[in-house]
Amino acid sequence: MSRPVLITAGATRNPIDRMRYLSAYSSGTTGVTLANALSKETEVTLFGSPEAALRAEAAGLPQITVYGSTRDLLSRMESWCQAHPDGAIIHAAAVGDYEAEAAEGKVESGRTDWTLQLRPTPKIANEIRGWMPGGFIVTFKAAAPQTSSQSLTEIARAQLERTRSDLVFANVIGALEQSVQIVEARAAESFTDRQRALETLVRRVLDA
Repeated sequence: MSRPVLITAGATRNPIDRMRYLSAYSSGTTGVTLANALSKETEVTLFGSPEAALRAEAAGLPQITVYGSTRDLLSRMESWCQAHPDGAIIHAAAVGDYEAEAAEGKVESGRTDWTLQLRPTPKIANEIRGWMPGGFIVTFKAAAPQTSSQSLTEIARAQLERTRSDLVFANVIGALEQSVQIVEARAAESFTDRQRALETLVRRVLDA
């Protein structure tokens, strides 16, 4: 049997008060698609944003855990890794890079301005290898619009080295269907068909 797999999907929500939060554009569709494919072959756990969880439930996927903030996701992932030291992770979530000191209660509407002081959040992708030295790790990288193919490979390789991932699934924002790469230590494969890239990723994980 293949390794158990943890997939993260969707975007974190870092609160600024009890009603509002900082987040990113991410529906969780890719993570749910991967979970659906891999669950036919091995044990899959899905950590999803509320939106991703709705998509997963509609697809009939079991073992869905909803996360909130970056720190909440970090804690849940660390616990899973400790319980599955030889498992596999596909870290596809859009993790918020910044957080604020959340105000108590709800800040009143109608203010003429509201200044937030942001601080960096922990880089989850940089922590995973320390949690599971023997695991198989896939991280995702979304590069800025208009990034060239060569630059995308270089960006993905830098992430590969920094996070000590086994491979990086990289794409260009605004060209998700046309510009995708799977970058490993000694190879970089380019795709113009995102579905084929995802199918290739699934096979890499199952064969790991």
